[in-house]
Amino acid sequence: MASLDSLKKKITAGGKEREKKKPVQATGQEIDMDKVEKIVKRMREKYRAEGVEFGEAKGVLKELRGIIAEGKGAEIEIQSVEDLQEVKSKSIQSLVKMYLSLGSILKPIANFLSKFPEMEMLSFYLYSANMRYSSKQYLALTVASSTIVFFVSLVMSIAVLSYLNVELAVRAMSVILISVISFIASAVIILMVPKQKAVARGNRVSIELPFALRHMAAELRAGIGLYKTIQTIATAGYGALSEEFSQVITEVEEGVDTQDALRHMALRTQSKALRNAAIHITRALKTGGNLSEAMTDIAEDVSFEMRAAIREFGEKMNFLGVMFIFFVIVLPVLVSVLGAVRNSPLQTTTMGLSMIPLTLPVIAAVYLVLIPFILAVFVAYIKIEQPRV
Repeated sequence: MASLDSLKKKITAGGKEREKKKPVQATGQEIDMDKVEKIVKRMREKYRAEGVEFGEAKGVLKELRGIIAEGKGAEIEIQSVEDLQEVKSKSIQSLVKMYLSLGSILKPIANFLSKFPEMEMLSFYLYSANMRYSSKQYLALTVASSTIVFFVSLVMSIAVLSYLNVELAVRAMSVILISVISFIASAVIILMVPKQKAVARGNRVSIELPFALRHMAAELRAGIGLYKTIQTIATAGYGALSEEFSQVITEVEEGVDTQDALRHMALRTQSKALRNAAIHITRALKTGGNLSEAMTDIAEDVSFEMRAAIREFGEKMNFLGVMFIFFVIVLPVLVSVLGAVRNSPLQTTTMGLSMIPLTLPVIAAVYLVLIPFILAVFVAYIKIEQPRV
């Protein structure tokens, strides 16, 4: 399928407004151009909010449109679910076979899920996360996996409720409810994976970026050209960043201009730092500025942002440490002391301690449920808030 601009030329409607609204046929698929434009507008606003501005938006966002429309601009071909039978993974093949064999049931579910607004960006996040599936294929895998979870939950809930000798009517309702909730929860989790992987990939890129930029600046000062420098970074072992530069090399070898290839990289990555770096590099190329100095300055800016993030995280941890001491050290000791006094055989009515609701079941709940829950919240908060550096 051609990119958005070439697709628009194929539309034969009379006026501009009619041309924009008419669906475009592409390899048997329909693309709602209004919907594509809305998504592009939303992504452009997101980049602007992050302080990234594309001066050549008229041409640059063509790549983003191609990604969302699953066109050649994103180097993704629209593939059918049946094509997944040719992959090497046995688990993928099994999921596809199940999806096709239960197509009369599962295909309507996949079509229903595709109508949610969140699914509009699925193709983009799959591409950004370097997951080479079309949105249709990924939805099929999601529905098939969630169906397995549904049947597993069904069998397990029947076994557990039968063992507990629950009343038949309550058992039937509970089994259905548990299975449906398990299906929905698994589908939501699986559909969130591309975005999470794209963000994690962007974080890995940001971590390696300052070192790679200094490496590039050193080579440019030594008189090596930009293209050779990009090739060096692509093979220098910078992880996800090297993979992104390898993609730039591939596009350049296929005839794409170096500046356009760098802008494409800026669009597909979830790293704000890399987007800024790519845009500054293209501007330096256009204006004839000193590229090595520009890269050194960008590397310093990225390093400063990382240090600021670490400092902010340390300040948060100071307050969190006080809370941790109270809830995990002081609170258990206080509960144990008051619980021992409350449950002692001595007469405590005159002291008023008999009013303390620290019975043995309450103390057990505090130690076995409340405190582990607080610890889990602390760990989750630290995991979420820690800077990816």
